[in-house]
Parts: sequence; C-alpha cells; structure tokens
Amino acid sequence: MAQHCLWILLVCLQTCLEATGKDSNFFKVNGILGESVTFPVSIQEPQQVINIAWSSKTSVAFVVPKDAGRAPTVTVTHQNYFGRLNVSANNYNLVISSLRMEDAGVYQANINIQITASMTNTITKGYDLQVYRRLGKPKITQSLMTFVNNTCNVTLTCSEEKEEKDVTYSWSPLGEESNLLRIFQTSEDQELTYTCTAWNPVSNNSNSISSRQLCADLVMGHRTHHPGLLSVLIVLLLVVLILSSVLLFRFYKKRQGSLLDTFSKSSDAVSKKIVYEYITVSRDAQSAETRIYDEISQPKVGKTSSHDSKSLGTSGYETVI
Repeated sequence: MAQHCLWILLVCLQTCLEATGKDSNFFKVNGILGESVTFPVSIQEPQQVINIAWSSKTSVAFVVPKDAGRAPTVTVTHQNYFGRLNVSANNYNLVISSLRMEDAGVYQANINIQITASMTNTITKGYDLQVYRRLGKPKITQSLMTFVNNTCNVTLTCSEEKEEKDVTYSWSPLGEESNLLRIFQTSEDQELTYTCTAWNPVSNNSNSISSRQLCADLVMGHRTHHPGLLSVLIVLLLVVLILSSVLLFRFYKKRQGSLLDTFSKSSDAVSKKIVYEYITVSRDAQSAETRIYDEISQPKVGKTSSHDSKSLGTSGYETVI
C-alpha cells in the first residue's frame, strides 16, 4: 500500500515537472510588420544539435548544423518563407524577415540533440508570434463642446487612423488610461497642453493639443452667435422688402392697365352716342342766295361819260401834287 502511494506521488511529480518544462519552453514573440523577428532556441553547450525541424500550420524549415563557426544548412519547406529565413550559426536562433500579417501564429521547433554516443533526446519549444504595425501619430478630435457659466466643456477622443489590435491610450498630465478625455476649462485657468499617447506591444506615438485653443475657438463661436443671427434677420428683412416692392409694382401696373381700359371703353361709348344731323336748305333760300350773288357780281348798265369810258378802256397814271 505504501509502495502504491509512493508510485502515485512520483507520477504526479513527473507530470508537474513536464508541465512546468513545457510552459518554460513556450514563448510569446512580437514582430513588426515588414521587419524581422527572432525565435530564440538558445542551445547550451556541450549539447550537440543533430537537426531542428520547424513547423507552424505546415512544415516551415529543416535545419542541419555544420562544423563549428559555419552557418547551418537551412532547407525551406514552404513557399511562403522562401528567401525570408535565416539561422544563426552560434545559437541556432531562427530569424524571419519581411514579416507579413499572415505570418502570425504558433510555431514549434523540434530540436534533436546528441546526449551521448548512443543516446539522443528531442526538446520541443513553442512560439506564439503576433505581428503588429508601427503606430502612426494618433488623431485627436473634439466632440460634445458646450459653453456654460463661463466654463468650457470639451470631450477629446484619441484614435489611430487605421484600426489596430491591442492598442491602449493614455493622457498626460492627467494620467488618464482611456482614449476619451473630458476638459473643464475657465478663462482664469492656466493654459495646459494635453498629450495623447497610443501604445501597442511594439511601438508608441503621441499627439498634443492646447486646451486654451480649444476653448478660444468655443468662446469665439459663442460670441459670434448673436451677430450671425442678426445678419440672418437683416437678410430676411431685405428679402421681404424686395418681394413687397415687386408685388406693389405689379399691382400698380395692373391697376393702371385697368384704368386705361375703363377710359377707352368710356370714350367708345361717348363716340357711339354722337348724333350726326343733316341740314337741308330749301329751294327758296337757295334762289335768294343766287340772286344776291348775281347782283353783286354783275355791274349796272347805264350812260357813262367819255371820261368814264376812257378810264375803262385805257389805263393811265395820274400824278397828284
């Protein structure tokens, strides 16, 4: 019974040691897009490496050491890694260059080592590769701006232009660990510069903004609100006056046209009422008029003196002194 309990204890101890050893051989590796990443193998002397087989979703490469001081032979077994793998001659660390986003994932190295002339052992090491972009300068935007009781209330939002994974934000000098920051600023407060810093596991970048400038813009907008409203009212008044003038002018023209029509109709009516009378003259009146004309036109016939005859037959000039 005691031997049975001892055997169970030894099995449990071995399982715990194996689990601890497995955890100690698993590494988290962060890489930068477009740059290089190294998987540490860290083989310690006097262990002699026979070969190393690298794999991920598929087989990646097979490494065979050469003589001391010479680079090992690396056989790439997947086309996605052609021209991008390198192995250090000193410690057999694997280097992947020109990282791509699809390179992310779990990698495994099966290291076969020579312990004695007749004994070999295999050490397995795992790597969790995460690929990140270098962060650009974060963008700070303003929202929910109010101006109440001479206090400027502004909410600032800090964000990356492209959505990235595992990004955290912090604000200084307040030490806020968030991408949002609310500012309460009065005209008596000193000017402060708020700096937002974006972090990811491989890089960080910052951007700053002045609280005084934010509130100055808000105050200016508040002051220009009423003049702007007054301008709108003046424009509306001008439009109303112009429309009224046009309508009055059209009404006047229409009224004048109606008066002219009335006057012309009245004139036509009067002209239609004119009575033309014809005067007829009797024959007696016409005969009398004829006789009078004859008496005037024809001279009387009688005796005339020779002097008169002469004067009638000849013409002369007399000089009166």
